[in-house]
Amino acid sequence: MSKVIRGGTVVTADLSYVADVKIDGDVIVEIGHNLSGDEVLDASGCYIMPGGIDPHTHLEMPFMGTYSADDFESGTRAALSGGTTMVVDFCLPNPNQSLLEALQMWDNKTGKASTDYSFHMAVTWWGEQVFNEMAEVVDRGITSFKHFMAYKGSLMVNDDEMFASFQRCADLGALPLVHAENGDVVAAMTAKLLAEGNNGPEGHAYSRPPEVEGEATNRAIMIADMAGVPLYVVHTSCEQAHEAIRRARQKGMRVYGEPLIQHLVLDESEYFNPDWDHAARRVMSPPFRNKQHQDSLWAGLQ
Repeated sequence: MSKVIRGGTVVTADLSYVADVKIDGDVIVEIGHNLSGDEVLDASGCYIMPGGIDPHTHLEMPFMGTYSADDFESGTRAALSGGTTMVVDFCLPNPNQSLLEALQMWDNKTGKASTDYSFHMAVTWWGEQVFNEMAEVVDRGITSFKHFMAYKGSLMVNDDEMFASFQRCADLGALPLVHAENGDVVAAMTAKLLAEGNNGPEGHAYSRPPEVEGEATNRAIMIADMAGVPLYVVHTSCEQAHEAIRRARQKGMRVYGEPLIQHLVLDESEYFNPDWDHAARRVMSPPFRNKQHQDSLWAGLQ
C-alpha cells in the first residue's frame, strides 16, 4: 500500500522545498510533484524531514544513589513527540563489572522503548577483561566508548587508563567519547565550597568553571592524537572547550564537539532563580554558562 505526503516543505541536509513524498511500504520511493498513491496526507504548512537521532540520552540511569527521571518508556515517547525516532543511550558498567554483563542489564531495560535505540559503552575501569570485552562489544554493533574525566571516586578514569582504552579503540576502529572535566580539580573545589557552606545549586556551577572543561578537553585531544584515534567530546558547554576543539580541527585532527540544546538556550542565571526547586532541577555537569559561551557554541555550529 502506497502513501503520499502532499504539499509539505521537504527538509534535507542542504535544501528546503515544497514537494510530495511517496512511500511504498516502509520505503520512500519518490519525491516530486502531483504524486499519487493509495492514501494521501495533506502536509500543507508542515515540514517533512527525517526522524531525529538523539546521540546522548540517560534513561533509567543509576547515579549517586538515585535514577534519572525518564525510563525507556517515558523517554522514548517524549522523543517521538518531538520528532526523534532513535536514541543512543549510555551503558554504564559498575567498577570491576563485565562490560557484557552491563550490556545485558541495559538491554533488559528497553522492552518498553517506542523508538529505535542503540548504546554507547562506558569504560569505567581498566583491566585485561575490559580490553578483551571491548572487541565483543564492537562485534555486537556498539562502536563508541565513553570515558569520564570527572566524578572522582566513581566513574572517573585516569589518564593512563584513558590512553590505553583510546589505543584499544584505535585497534578496533571504534570512537572514544569523553566527558571532559578535570575531576581532581572539581573534587578539590567542591570540598572547598562545601566547607564554606556553599551547598546551593549555584555552588555546583562554581565548582566547575569553564577552565575545568577547557583543560580536560585539550588534554583528551592530545591523548587521542597520541593514540591515533578520533575523539568525540560530549556536551561541550564553553568557549574554552570550543577553542581547544577548533584549534585541533584547524590542524586537521579528527575531533568533534557535541553541544546540547540546554547549553545553547539556557544560561547560568537559572541557578539564581529564587525558587530553589527551579534552580536545583537545572543542576547538570557541565553546568550552564553565561551568554558569551552560548555565542561561541552557536558559532561552532555554523
